[in-house]
Amino acid sequence: MLRLFAAAASVVLLCGARTPASPTVSPPSNAIVRENALPGASDWQRPVGGDIQLYATQIGALPGDAVDLHVSTAYRYRVLVYRLGWYGGAGARELACLPACDADEQGTTGAPPAPPGAAAGPPIRANWRVTDTVRTDPSWTSGYYLVEALLTNGPMAGKVATTFFVLREAAAATGSQILVQVPVNTWEAYNSWGGRSLYPFTGQRMYVVSFERPFGYLAQSPFWWEIQLVRFLERDGYDVSYQTDVDTDVDPASLLRHRLVMIAGHDEYWTQGMRDAFGTALADGTNLAFMGANVAYWHIDYQDNRQTIFTYKSLYDPNPVLAQKTAMWREIGTPECMLTGVEQQSISPLGHSLDYTVTPAGAADSWLRDTGLQAGSTIAGVVGREHDVINPWPDSCIHPGLTVLFHYDGHGTDQNGDAVRFAAPSGARVFASGAMQFSWALDDWRSDGTIAPAPAIVSDRIAPADPRVQQFMRNALDDLTRPAAPQNLTVTQSTAGLTVTVAPNADPRALGFVARVRSGTRWLPLCRGVTTCTGSPRVAAGLTVVGAVELDLWNRRSAPNYAVTTITGGAKGLRLHHAP
Repeated sequence: MLRLFAAAASVVLLCGARTPASPTVSPPSNAIVRENALPGASDWQRPVGGDIQLYATQIGALPGDAVDLHVSTAYRYRVLVYRLGWYGGAGARELACLPACDADEQGTTGAPPAPPGAAAGPPIRANWRVTDTVRTDPSWTSGYYLVEALLTNGPMAGKVATTFFVLREAAAATGSQILVQVPVNTWEAYNSWGGRSLYPFTGQRMYVVSFERPFGYLAQSPFWWEIQLVRFLERDGYDVSYQTDVDTDVDPASLLRHRLVMIAGHDEYWTQGMRDAFGTALADGTNLAFMGANVAYWHIDYQDNRQTIFTYKSLYDPNPVLAQKTAMWREIGTPECMLTGVEQQSISPLGHSLDYTVTPAGAADSWLRDTGLQAGSTIAGVVGREHDVINPWPDSCIHPGLTVLFHYDGHGTDQNGDAVRFAAPSGARVFASGAMQFSWALDDWRSDGTIAPAPAIVSDRIAPADPRVQQFMRNALDDLTRPAAPQNLTVTQSTAGLTVTVAPNADPRALGFVARVRSGTRWLPLCRGVTTCTGSPRVAAGLTVVGAVELDLWNRRSAPNYAVTTITGGAKGLRLHHAP
């Protein structure tokens, strides 16, 4: 029996590196490629304001679902629905107009919100009647959808109110290769419409907030830290779909229908269902990429059929079971760094941009190949005010083999920051950018403040799009969209030939493995199986590499895992020896 030749450097040397896909190369056709080949809109970035407000009953939907809208205004208006994406740089495509693209309707004024001085209590809901319904089509592509209620008369004609919903992928045995989770819980947690949020910014904070109200002051949106990731993924034609935090809580197994799950932006508020879903996905070989920072920080519960978020944000939660208290995840025994490798500790408002520096270990990592990034190179402005750092305690946050790719030095006046990668025991790979503004290096779209007003903490949008980081992300995605390599590969000889065996794979997306032999510079097929296969290689005498690659539902093969053997020929056939 032959032992696995496990030196990673030798694997790279023997196999050779796969060149990442270039954005100039046409990607294979998928729903995203087909969608973004359609013409985009040029007039979707209208200024927000005026006497009009809007919200949607549903924050997430399936293609074919109806999304109810609630518009409050004394003037006439028209509803416009756009899907956000690349579209040749236009950034959005118009999908629907209500009542029509050349018509409008008379608005009605909803009940006014609770006054700012109202006592904290049940969640503030707008409770407006349904004024319009967007009937999504089964053909609509999963994605972020922007809804604009456009004033067509009055002193503020031309201004809009906006809201969003996320169209998830229709359930299927095989989902998209990449899933992006949209952090709608955090959007709502900061939303101060009606004078209350989960923060004391506009008065006493509440323990409960409702999705059934417009996005108001401090409500986060896709235009803060997410849209650049969306544009990058769709520009390069990745096979991607989208769903909300709420969708993950409803259907935890949905993560297992994808090879890679990416968490967009500021995903701070997680339910137990979400946390369990990610733990299971990682254990089953799902690769994860945390693209923002301050992820999975607060434990929350849903109420009211998931229309309300509840959290004490404190160990004073009267629930007697520690693990069920709605406090910080780290306070109830499951720190976020168990999943991410890093976690947020503190915020120091500083009057300058926060930059990442490439570490020596990062410069040597295969994900930085062909990027031009070297040890000491600076990535400008991507760190952001809330950023994450490695926490060496508790032991559950120590991940063997973890590599720090980029580092921010706070010089004692600010918390340090780290972008890391590591492999879980399942073989799944995890990337955590540790940086709230990391996606800004992926695309140069920036809000001018008219459609995405934001406070000073995110208004210093000085991080430029960086071609070096774009190439880094392509390298990372090339790896993260592959299954883990087969484990415990062994090779034995019999009269039938060479038998290759790998450990059983619990990954529900795995299709088995392919074994090959390398003779000189050529790879020759050997056999294919689920956990074992046998074949007779036709190779010349000398050093021969026996390799196995895992296959998955998307026909993406893992990086090869090798056993190295010496095969010699003779009158009695092939004979295997341990390699020196």
